[in-house]
Amino acid sequence: MKTIGIIGGMGPMATVDLMQKIILSTDAQEDQEHIPILVDNNTNIPDRTAAILGQGPSPVPELLKSAKRLTDQGADFLIMGCNTAHFFLPLMMPYLKIPFISMIETTAEFCKRQGLQKVGLLASAGTCHSGIYQRALQYAGIKILQPNQEGETAIHDMIYSGVKAGKPHHNTTKVQNALDDMTAAGAEAFILGCTEMPLAISLYHLTGNFLDATQILAEKAVAAAGAKVISQLPTGKDVLSTEISTY
Repeated sequence: MKTIGIIGGMGPMATVDLMQKIILSTDAQEDQEHIPILVDNNTNIPDRTAAILGQGPSPVPELLKSAKRLTDQGADFLIMGCNTAHFFLPLMMPYLKIPFISMIETTAEFCKRQGLQKVGLLASAGTCHSGIYQRALQYAGIKILQPNQEGETAIHDMIYSGVKAGKPHHNTTKVQNALDDMTAAGAEAFILGCTEMPLAISLYHLTGNFLDATQILAEKAVAAAGAKVISQLPTGKDVLSTEISTY
């Protein structure tokens, strides 16, 4: 099997979540049947949202350091669990020496296969303003809905002041209101477009039809590594899960 290289540290818990999902999505009966995984938990990578909004340094140099370390150690292809970091992928690609599987493109392809026509995006302010999901979904022929300014701020605050800060009792009333508003506007499902979002959905017991981009990427990576996939994903838009398990 091929070796997966994970550019991690964005954030550390989200990196663990991606690795765990890869393991749980692999049809293996013993240690030797699991996929070799290399992880560079690079917590020196600057905040991606701040960089996109012009409020912080570029994460590209540190992202490339991680990519090089993983390549040098024997990774056959690269992935990263941070949605927002994919904004910088075009700047990274000329320097990468092994293939990279994009979470954004993989998620858009999954939505298209499911026959979805309109989806909501739950993500950090950086991801929302970067346009990475908008472009990928538009290319796939899918309309994207985003929360209003109040909802976007509430979601961003939940990610940073709730999940990243380790606060189990963060107030998510405005987040749920944003979900309800987008559902009323026709959203068939919600893309969890931030790696902390699956953790937030479980931690704060939010309700809705959710598509876990991390799980989608994990299963793509398992298949690309040459292992058999145990899918945790829905098989049609009428049976989308309303709960996210973080195992």
